[in-house]
Amino acid sequence: MTEQLLAFALATVVILIVPGPDLMLMLKNAAKGGRSGARWTATGIMVGNTIVATGAALGITALLLNFSGVFTVVKIAGGIYLLFLGVQAFRSYMRLRREAKDSAAEAARTGEDAEPVTGTIEMVSAVTPTSSRGRSFRQGLLSNLLNPKLAAFYISLFPQFELSALGPVAGHLVLAGMFVAMALVWYVLLVLFLSSLGGLFQRPKVARRTEAVAGASLVGIGGFLLAGA
Repeated sequence: MTEQLLAFALATVVILIVPGPDLMLMLKNAAKGGRSGARWTATGIMVGNTIVATGAALGITALLLNFSGVFTVVKIAGGIYLLFLGVQAFRSYMRLRREAKDSAAEAARTGEDAEPVTGTIEMVSAVTPTSSRGRSFRQGLLSNLLNPKLAAFYISLFPQFELSALGPVAGHLVLAGMFVAMALVWYVLLVLFLSSLGGLFQRPKVARRTEAVAGASLVGIGGFLLAGA
C-alpha cells in the first residue's frame, strides 16, 4: 500500500507541474489582478478539482460520461469557454498596447516617461476588487468543470493504484483526497511565487506580453478540444 501511495504521489507531481490551461489562467489573472487575481483563480481551480476528483472517485463522473453525447457536449462547451478566455486575453493585450502607444505619444509631447513601473494592473485591482476576484474564481472553476479530459484522466488514473487494505470506493476517495491536498500545496506555492514577481507583472510591457502568451495558449487548447470533439 505504501508503494502504491508513493507511486501515486510521484504521478501527481508530474501531472501538476506540466503546464496547461490552469497555469495560463493564473498567469493571465496575475498580470491583470496581481496576487489577488492569482489567488482567486487558484481557489476556483481547487474547488473545480475537488468536485471532479470526488465525482470520479465515487463513480459519478464515469456514469455521466457513459451517457451518449455528454462527453462531446462538455468537450465542446469547454473548448468554447477556453476560446472565449483566449479572445478576452487578446482584447486585453490590444487595449494595453493601444494605451502604451497613447502614453508614448503623450510622453513624446510632454517629455515625460512613457511607461511608469506601476500601470494598468494596479488601477484595475483598485477600481474593481470584488468583481475581479469573482471573475478570477469563476474562470478557474469553469475551466476545470468544463474540461472533460480532466474527468477522463481521473477515471483512468485511480484504477491504476489499488489500495488493497481499502475497498475500491474508499481507496479512490483516499487517492482523490491525496491529489487535492498535493494540488493545494502546489497552487499555494505557485501563488507565492507569482506574488514574489508582483512588481514584474505590474510592468505594462510584461502585462501585455503575458496577456498575449496566455491568449494564444488558451485559444490553442480550446481549438484542440473542439477539433477532437
